[in-house]
Amino acid sequence: MKIQEIRNKLKQKGLDAYVITHGNRFIGQDILESEHKLKALCGFSGSAGIAVVTCDEAFLLVDGRYELQARIQTDAAEITVIDENPRFKNVCDLLSGKNIKRIGYDAWCHSAAEMEFLKRRYREWDFVDAGSWVDMVCNRQIAAEVRDVRFAGLSRAEKCAKAAEELQAKNADYYLLTSADSVSWLLNIYARDLPCSPIVRAYALLSKNGDITLFADNLQADMPVKTWADLEVFLQTASGKVIVYDAHTAPEKIKQMANSEVILQKMPDWCSIQKVQKNDVELQGMINCHIRDGVAVVKLLHWLENNWRGKTELDVVEKLHQLRAEQQYFFAESFETIAGSGANGAIVHYQPTAKTNTEIVADTLLLIDSGGQYFDGTTDITRTIVIGRPTKEMIADFTAVLKAHIALARAHFPTGTGGVKLDALARSELWKIGADYKHGTGHGVACFGNVHEGPISISVNGSDYGFKANMVTSNEPGIYREGKYGIRIENLQYTAPVVTTEGFLKFIPLTKVPIDKKLIDKYMLNGDELAWLNKYHQDVYQSLLPYLREDEKIWLENACSPL
Repeated sequence: MKIQEIRNKLKQKGLDAYVITHGNRFIGQDILESEHKLKALCGFSGSAGIAVVTCDEAFLLVDGRYELQARIQTDAAEITVIDENPRFKNVCDLLSGKNIKRIGYDAWCHSAAEMEFLKRRYREWDFVDAGSWVDMVCNRQIAAEVRDVRFAGLSRAEKCAKAAEELQAKNADYYLLTSADSVSWLLNIYARDLPCSPIVRAYALLSKNGDITLFADNLQADMPVKTWADLEVFLQTASGKVIVYDAHTAPEKIKQMANSEVILQKMPDWCSIQKVQKNDVELQGMINCHIRDGVAVVKLLHWLENNWRGKTELDVVEKLHQLRAEQQYFFAESFETIAGSGANGAIVHYQPTAKTNTEIVADTLLLIDSGGQYFDGTTDITRTIVIGRPTKEMIADFTAVLKAHIALARAHFPTGTGGVKLDALARSELWKIGADYKHGTGHGVACFGNVHEGPISISVNGSDYGFKANMVTSNEPGIYREGKYGIRIENLQYTAPVVTTEGFLKFIPLTKVPIDKKLIDKYMLNGDELAWLNKYHQDVYQSLLPYLREDEKIWLENACSPL
């Protein structure tokens, strides 16, 4: 359905506006390209966005990561792109004063908490569950496979027993889990339908006795599976039962389907709280997989140095996939590889296609943001390298980004500090030179799960959820010069106690790949920053050396030599 068709339907339904999200009933989770409603509607293919169509206007809200991409992919005469956090609240703020009275939405695509907030804030509006008008449902058969406990650290039975104890403590009968990554973690299951995410897209009903039922269409698993229609039947017939749910991940539709005598009780997603703090097996897996991933990326950088002439961005993507696929326990990429040469690097989440593919040329920057899913962990790394000779501006910008990265990497902070506070440590280094970036500084990362994992984040607008030991996050400040180049330096890191200061945490790098020294002005670094960089490179060198060929070892020795 296109924008004009939506306008026709607005008149039929007596609505003033209709909202279309990027996602589906798995709020905040990855989707298949064939399910991308915004791409079908207006051409925008990014992983975060929300559109609203009124009788005479249409808007697409995207955050700073996708602003340039959205403007390139959409028709400005048809839809106005706005650089704003893509949330229903911000859509409503945008429509204020436009004589909006009845606004349609799909109750499967917005959380119960979100709709409760909106109905309180905009009491004069009528929010109407109008269903999905851009239907992109995938009906392929999916098999849920079992992840070995030697990677997970805890068995399904152990996790379910602990979750059931929480239910019993709250005198509840059931826990309805609506977050697909939580379901996958709790049950140690994974699937292969999404290209970059191993999660099983299903809801799970956990009883206080520890019994589990999955809800999804076309899913096969080693446990009971019922359909979405069966979930509605259950919610209609569970009179008097106390069902715990997370209002931030459960769609508004769940509340609508429940019998009025069903007792829905809010509780934060227990699995989300558990899985963000990695157990010892998971943390060791993350350490191990980053060594193997580092080997793949170093092999790519070595190959590029000698073979970039005549190569394109897609050649880089293909070569990196080949090198990762050779590594033990490799499952898939953790997201589609970003390989932006020159000006394409300034498009924060640019991904080359046959239509946009650019040849790599001398004296330009190449930004490569990529990651791997391994059965023992998940990786996410960005390296910006120079092809040929850098300009003074490139070196100054790159070194400024490096200083921002190191500022966060070296931080010591009290246990329980939120990411909103930590964000300024990195960002302030760029503020000193009048620069900033329109994305977060860091996001949580799962162990063989979503490469973006809550509830932790390091961002101006992100979660203030407190950090504890064994949490994994990215560290990725950047500078983007539109029409010229983009620079981002990203490592994954985990939190560990500061031995000398009780109650404090520090970050330990997981990523094992050198940072391009040709782009560093060492005289812009102070003594502590230079010491951190040299120590990091020494650790990279020692970690990867046993797994490389002789010519690759020589390259790595030079890349990691002290400044």
